[in-house]
Amino acid sequence: MLLSIGAYLVVVSGIYWFFSYEEAGSVLLLLSAGLALIVGGYLWWATREHAASPQTAGADEDEAEHYLPHASIWPLGVGAGSVVLANGLALGLWAAVPGAIVVAASVVGYARQSRHRD
Repeated sequence: MLLSIGAYLVVVSGIYWFFSYEEAGSVLLLLSAGLALIVGGYLWWATREHAASPQTAGADEDEAEHYLPHASIWPLGVGAGSVVLANGLALGLWAAVPGAIVVAASVVGYARQSRHRD
């Protein structure tokens, strides 16, 4: 789906530039297409690699071991800290520094929690 969205945005970007001659909109459409193509390409590659791996070749979907992380508060800290940090870039250091501290502490906490699998 993401690969088709990326291809569509490439075509739309060309059409948009041809009719409007506006560089900013065309570049933003191309950047959106690039992001969709990067994520879609990675997911396509990861799916092919997973299907071709010898560990999952004979295993059913029910038998394959999947790791799902436990419920965590750390993503909320990353998101809230990112909002404060982004606002701090516009408002000043008094808001950017606490936001950066919250983001850093949340990333470290999330990484430490994800290392401990049951």
